[in-house]
Formats: sequence, C-alpha cells, structure tokens
Amino acid sequence: MANANRGAAFHSSALVDELMARAGSLCADFFGIDDPRRVIFGPNMTTLAFHLADAIVPELSPGDEIVVSRLDHDAHVSPWLHAARRSGATVRHLDFCRHSFTLQPDMLARVIGPRTRLIGFTAASNALGSLVPVKELIKVARTTNAIVSIDGTHFAPHLLPEVDSWDADFFFCSAYKFFGPHVGIMAGKINWLESLNPARVRPAGEKLPVRWMTGTQNHEGIAGLVAALEYLAELGDDQGGFRSRLQSAYQRIAGHEANLTRIFFERLRTQNSWKLIGPNQSDPTTRVATFALSGPVPPRQAAEALAKRGICSYSGNFYALPVTEALGIESSGGLLRVGAVHYNTAEEIHRLWDALDAIS
Repeated sequence: MANANRGAAFHSSALVDELMARAGSLCADFFGIDDPRRVIFGPNMTTLAFHLADAIVPELSPGDEIVVSRLDHDAHVSPWLHAARRSGATVRHLDFCRHSFTLQPDMLARVIGPRTRLIGFTAASNALGSLVPVKELIKVARTTNAIVSIDGTHFAPHLLPEVDSWDADFFFCSAYKFFGPHVGIMAGKINWLESLNPARVRPAGEKLPVRWMTGTQNHEGIAGLVAALEYLAELGDDQGGFRSRLQSAYQRIAGHEANLTRIFFERLRTQNSWKLIGPNQSDPTTRVATFALSGPVPPRQAAEALAKRGICSYSGNFYALPVTEALGIESSGGLLRVGAVHYNTAEEIHRLWDALDAIS
C-alpha cells in the first residue's frame, strides 16, 4: 500500500487517490447515502464533531437554541455546548425516559421551538444499549428549521445505518467500533456541506469532500476502514451490490446478537445480585447487546475481577457522562458495562455470568 500525498503525478500518489475514492464509495453505501462527496474523514468522531460545531457557530445568534440529549456520549454533547458558549446560544436538554431508557418524540416536541437551530442525539446508547427511534424523532425535529445531527457510533456495530431514509443532516461514527482502525467518519447533506464554512487551508479550495478534511488524512487508517467494510460485507450474501451485501450481513449479525441477548436475560433472571440499568427486555427492536449493570461490588472492582478471568468489561461512565449524571450515579463510580457482538458465543455469555456470580 502506498503512503504518499494525494494529487501528484507519480504512481504511489495515484494509488492513494484510488484508495480515498473507494473509501468514500463504500462508506456512502454503508451509510445509505447517495453521494460519496458527502463522506468526510477525520482522526476521530469527536474531532469531526468539534469541527462541525466551529463551522456552525457563525450561523447562531444569542437567543437561538441548541438541543442536546442526556442519553448521548459526551463527544456528541460537548461540541454543541462549545458552539453555544461561543455564539451565546441557549442549551436545552432532551431527557430520556426512565422506564424505556430511550428518547421519545413527545419529549423532544416539548423542548424545541421557533429558535431551535440544532438538535443532536444518539442512535443507540453506548452506556445502556437502548435504541432510539431516530426517524420518528427527526420527523418531530422537522417542525423547526434546525440542523439534525445523529451520533451513530454505537449503532453501527450492531445495525446498518439508514442516514438518508432517516433524513439526518449529519451523521457520525467511528470505524474502530465496527472492527476497523481509529478513523472518524461524518456524513452530511450536500447543502450544509457546501454552505457552511469549515476551517481549512486555502489550497483545499471549495471542492467536496476536501473542503472539510483539514490536512493529510490517515491513509493507512482509511485503508483499514476499507478492509473492515469489506469484511462486514463478506458476512452477507455474495450476490448483489455492496449495500445489499451489507444488508444481508447485518440481518445475520442482528439475529445472532438477539440470541446472545436472550441468553443474557435468561441468566440475569436467575440471580438477584446484579441489576440491569437499561431496557429490561431482550426485544432486539429496543436494544443492542450492550448491558449496564450495578451490583454488590463497585464497578471498577468488578471490572478488575473480570479482567483477571480474561473477560473484558468497562467501568465508569464510558464518556456517556450525561447518562451517569442523569441517573445520579456518577459520584459512586458509574456502571459496569459488558456486551456482545457477532463473533461472541453463547458459551461466552454463560462464562460471563459464571464470573459475575463468583464475584458477587
């Protein structure tokens, strides 16, 4: 693989141009959007979100309103708080339902108004595993003239994004979440990508997508992103275009993860030491296979005990600071988070619960 700068006459530069074109095309299929020019790469999702926030600041005035969700990873909250501080806009918070642990359209309707300029929310909670009714929320958002930004970082490993079907203005994710390298990706609508004025060097010009991608990109990482998307497509049917192969792959992924979730809940209900914080049913239409637990030992202690048994878990807030703050558990160490993806097995779910029983 070549590692040259783009746009030169020599062969290795041409190879990088080909790589970037293929990456844009595959990501467009992955997102369900109609134009590779709408695909923007960056070092990570967080940096891209701050980049977008800086570009939106000139569009905001004191008294305008930004709506952020209390279900989100902070990477999709702090950029909009930053934009509000710089512009004088007011921040309003969209809370999540404490019964379903998701965002609800009627709750969004109560916090938006004629001065709402941006609405940001996640497609799936990285802390609690709950799915969000993205399309229904965007329909409510369209009663305003607000930009709608969706964080799909925790959605993309489990379900295939439907960015244009949802009618999202911007969509973010990180390749490492769907088994690739640490590369951030943003998809945007052409009108916003062309009308907003992102910070960039002068030679970058006005052409999409380059006008949004500051400096030389991580070509090695983007090559890894291409490989990750091709791997996902290989899990599907051999026939059809790349998007249809991804669709069949994600149908298989969802079916397998639903079975693992069912087993997880069967074991959950046989004990009383660990409490699930999040959707309390195994229904795959309401959750992905991510589970937040509270139990008889502090989350960090539990994670360390699981690590000694060769089981990977996280403790704390997982950067979903709004979630642990809203639940009132941030100061007590947050949550223990475990989860499964398509390569995990039923035996591993049982092994996890055997370990949790042992440390209870």
